[in-house]
Amino acid sequence: MSIYDEPPPYLSRRARRTQMAVSTVFLVIVVIVGLVASAVVARAVVEAALGQCTPSWVSGTDPRLCLNAQVSGRTLFVSGSASLPDGAIIQVSAEDFGTGANEHWVTDTVAVTVADGSFSRSFDLSSWGAGTVTVTALFEVGPGQPAELFDRYGAYGERLSGPEVVLDLNAGVPAPRAVQVSTNVDLSAG
Repeated sequence: MSIYDEPPPYLSRRARRTQMAVSTVFLVIVVIVGLVASAVVARAVVEAALGQCTPSWVSGTDPRLCLNAQVSGRTLFVSGSASLPDGAIIQVSAEDFGTGANEHWVTDTVAVTVADGSFSRSFDLSSWGAGTVTVTALFEVGPGQPAELFDRYGAYGERLSGPEVVLDLNAGVPAPRAVQVSTNVDLSAG
């Protein structure tokens, strides 16, 4: 007979049931904590890997903007996706401070329309010098946007959510909220 076959004789039935109940509760708590910790870690890994392109259902961001940029020759190609309806307007611009002290280039801010969940635009950078180009996409509720966006996000964007939400403190009271994402691309000399 092993010591594991029977509980020690000095524990009553009630004490054994209590001990078993406590062990079961402890085990359940450990499993729940493990599952929650795994979910938090998985979410952090997905957000770190995808950044701004993390799906809305993972990040809690609404709306979601995903921005991509690449240079071919001296042309900057900007593309992205958005969880916005067709007709929504996103403002896109690019800026480069160059490699010299007095070098600075900026494109005009261009209104790009979302169609089928995506948007794109190209910019001619033939007069720009080498450097890191920062491309920015901005969504804000305002004139020209489809009416359903006012219902969904509020007249001042007060229902926008996520880490990319910014306030325009120079635009009045209440300060309108917007979603802004950026990405960098290298513009090599050539």
